[in-house]
Amino acid sequence: MQIAPLCRLAAVVLLAASGCKAGLAPTAGYLCRDCNVVLISVDTLRADHVGTHGYSRPTTPNIDALAARAVVFDNAIAQSSWTRAAHMSIFTGLHPREHGYVALADRERLPDGVPTIASVLRHQGYATVGFAGGVNVAAAYGFDQGFDSYRSSGRMFRDNFEEARYWLGENSHKRFFLFLHGYEAHTPYSSDPSDRIALGLPRDTRTKGLRAVCKKGEDPAQILPFIDAYDSAIHRADRYVGKLLAELDRLGLRERTVVVLLSDHGEEFLEHGGCFHISTLYHEVLQVPLMIAAPGLGVRRVAEAVSASVTIAPTIMELLGITGHPFPGPSLVAAVLGGAVPEQPIVSETERSEKAEGFGHLRALTTAGEKLVDWITNDRREYFELRGDPAEKRPVENPSRVEALRVSLARWTESHPPRISSRRSDSEQDPGSAEETKKLEEELRSLGYLQ
Repeated sequence: MQIAPLCRLAAVVLLAASGCKAGLAPTAGYLCRDCNVVLISVDTLRADHVGTHGYSRPTTPNIDALAARAVVFDNAIAQSSWTRAAHMSIFTGLHPREHGYVALADRERLPDGVPTIASVLRHQGYATVGFAGGVNVAAAYGFDQGFDSYRSSGRMFRDNFEEARYWLGENSHKRFFLFLHGYEAHTPYSSDPSDRIALGLPRDTRTKGLRAVCKKGEDPAQILPFIDAYDSAIHRADRYVGKLLAELDRLGLRERTVVVLLSDHGEEFLEHGGCFHISTLYHEVLQVPLMIAAPGLGVRRVAEAVSASVTIAPTIMELLGITGHPFPGPSLVAAVLGGAVPEQPIVSETERSEKAEGFGHLRALTTAGEKLVDWITNDRREYFELRGDPAEKRPVENPSRVEALRVSLARWTESHPPRISSRRSDSEQDPGSAEETKKLEEELRSLGYLQ
């Protein structure tokens, strides 16, 4: 009997008398020892614009093909609604409150001693490489920590793909961790005519004037051209995801590679009176795609809500059989294998000053059927019953439940104290990094974070 690659990798799996057949879900104790890891982050991709999540437009044919052989989490909730904070949670397994990146003002470099996915895997003998869009995932913030090489030849997948493809070809014989990230779906929504044509749209779509439309917020129809531009940008990002997955197949790496695809946060199009992200913690900016494909892992959908950012590092470690790792969890491996989802609270956090069209400091608690959004700066709260209102359109007056969730959120906050101070005022700016800071601020302005 020929044993599938998973059985050779999963040393702790007890094989049934019938053997381990390719395509069947593994039993408890699944391991993918010595597997490579590819982590793909499609920046600003909200889940409900992905085909496998039911979107009507064919925005994501390649991501959908990956989902067809993966474990897909239907209700993955990001730990923040903007890039730097959410990605730091993905890399470190820490919540924004813990790692200190909550607001744009939080821009100190991550201390060298803080473990990341890359630093732990490099310690385990992996070659580690990152190809990222820079700006809010720039090396200046410490995102390069643990990587043998962390590169950014531009903000888009297109800018970095050829380097990633070449690196794979040169290093396919090694155990490796590869991180690939692109800003296509982030404002200003970058696409090519072929992407717009593929979606049945004109060759040119409107990409300017979105801020003015959002400030008025009166006619939802005026937002439609910008949704067209957003969807076209998603399609271009998806094309490069497909190119990377095809390269893995061409090199014969699928049977020894764990692929994790996710987004850091979503995007708002007047669902709650505004646009973009970072300022709020509603459904459209927090629900993101999350899927995990690995040799022999099987295919399933997980309907329950899970944390989408802080779970990634511990999940990868558990899939690889790396014990004693420093990431606090929770891991999603039990859910991946068909068991229960973690019972830990799902907490998200952001901060944007009211002067910058924000609402100050916000924190949200999501449970199986309820959600509380706490405007800490403004001392107000909104409560939603998610089973009847998944889009969070109708806040409910329920003082007893608001108080119960408020107490739960307060307890969680007390048990997750800040570990890192990453906020720095302009007066504390290191003169030696002034040129680099100016460049980062120009890039942030180009993405709409600064006016």
